[in-house]
Amino acid sequence: MEDKEIAEGNITRYCKPSRIRKKSRKPFPAAFELREGERYLSAYLLEYFKNSCEKENMKAVKKYMEEIKHFSFRKNEGFAVLNIEHTRQYMINASQNVRFKEKKLPHCGILFYGDDLTISKLLAQCVHALYLVKDLENEE
Repeated sequence: MEDKEIAEGNITRYCKPSRIRKKSRKPFPAAFELREGERYLSAYLLEYFKNSCEKENMKAVKKYMEEIKHFSFRKNEGFAVLNIEHTRQYMINASQNVRFKEKKLPHCGILFYGDDLTISKLLAQCVHALYLVKDLENEE
């Protein structure tokens, strides 16, 4: 069975500290590059958590990754957030094809066809927020 397409909402992608610009708190395009053997970029659907604001959904993603995926975070790691509709339109305007698919929610995938470096640069430009782990922990 094919993975279901996600048409709306917001997704977040985990970013290593080396993939985040320190001064601007924006991700480098490298945060959106496929690793060898990957067919899609891993992300999480924020609306899955059904909180009233984006930051609360971000806290829920972090907790999910810690409890279910047994992930441990460093304070200077972060999460880049993209709006699916905006990103899809931005990519169409740039003549690129990007799709968002469920991969066992809340986990989802960003699938694309084309030059990895071009698409990673465009995806980085679509990020509307970046939350550092230390900022999510300070308010708990």
